[in-house]
Amino acid sequence: MATKHRSRRQAKARRHGNGQRITSPGSRSINSPWPSSPEQVDALIVEAAHADCEGHDPSPLIAALAGPDEPHPGQRELVSDRLTAALTVNATLAMHRGWEPLDLSKASRRLTNATAAGFIEGVLAEAVRRRRPPTWAHQRWESQLDDLAGGARRLRATAQSWHTDVGSAVWAVSALVHLRPLPELVPARRRVGSGPRPGIDPGLLAKVRALLAKAEATGFEEEAEAFLAKAQELMARNNLDRAALEGMSEGGEPDVEALRCWLDDPYRKEKSYLAHVVASANRCRAIADHELGMSTIFGHPDDLDAFEVLFTALLVHASKHMRLPLRKAGSLEAERSKRPSYRRSFLIAYADRIGARLREASEAATRAAVEEAGRSLLPVLASREEHVEGAVHKSFPKLSETRFSVRDYEGWNAGRAAADLADLSARPRLAGRG
Repeated sequence: MATKHRSRRQAKARRHGNGQRITSPGSRSINSPWPSSPEQVDALIVEAAHADCEGHDPSPLIAALAGPDEPHPGQRELVSDRLTAALTVNATLAMHRGWEPLDLSKASRRLTNATAAGFIEGVLAEAVRRRRPPTWAHQRWESQLDDLAGGARRLRATAQSWHTDVGSAVWAVSALVHLRPLPELVPARRRVGSGPRPGIDPGLLAKVRALLAKAEATGFEEEAEAFLAKAQELMARNNLDRAALEGMSEGGEPDVEALRCWLDDPYRKEKSYLAHVVASANRCRAIADHELGMSTIFGHPDDLDAFEVLFTALLVHASKHMRLPLRKAGSLEAERSKRPSYRRSFLIAYADRIGARLREASEAATRAAVEEAGRSLLPVLASREEHVEGAVHKSFPKLSETRFSVRDYEGWNAGRAAADLADLSARPRLAGRG
């Protein structure tokens, strides 16, 4: 037994070197004023990244990594290089566990601070290169990297904020290490010989985006509702037309894809309910992850396009009306509309009422499409929904329901009233038909 203890002490001495004793969590000691080799730095990084989850204070370990104010030449560069390597390795591992570049950025900005998130974004390009994403994901990941390039940061040994930057970098490593796996967003299966899906017409998408921008910019409610309704009509007409054409094609199974919808604070849970009702109305399924603050949406690619456009517009509409003060006179009522309980109740009621109206509009649009395209459209839509359910079950075999409670009835009434203002009554017809 004594031999084993002695060998452990010798191994620890080899890892940490000799020198000044720095007290670390758990009453243990690190025998080094500064880690002098890559192995020592790596050991400190790992220990610091796991300190919090083991109930220890990581501060002494971070201080050991950051070192004195006047370090020896090359010491900070060594720590900077090893922290960057740890970030890159763990970002690559996360991508092997279902995370995409945009997901890592979104999660890091919620789990850490802006500096730590910037360090993660700074290694994503190299992590993607090492991950070697599948062909179907390559273009999307490259697009995400382009969008994230502006926030990327590098840990620099010469920075005046070196000591705090080291703490942020360790925090970033810790966040990556403790990320749980996510279901991989697999591509839709393509029919043999059909080639890639053409996607939504760029001209149509430009029109829809222009209408939504006008709806958000105008100060007149009726005008905003008209823009929103027209945008919805254009998307619905496009999707029903494509579904009818799909019904005329030979064989094959419907394509099912998935996307992740990250929801911003505050009231992420309530916003996920709005995502759920909009997805359901468009023959999609939304699976909420309240811990991370995002929803995974499954559906046919055309229906996912419609979900994204409509959900974005309705979320803007709901947020705008949620911030309006109550119409009753008096400062007390104005302050009441700013309370979290009021706004949570508002969003729940808004989503509940919007869900009912969207279902009515979806049923009316389907009836109109069947009248024009024939009953062959119904099996196509039913098949899409069946395959969506199969994809959901494969990625999330164990699901539970989320229940919402309303604690402010003025917020509930205001939310339902705002939902009634959104004009969802347009009856779309198949594009190109009279």
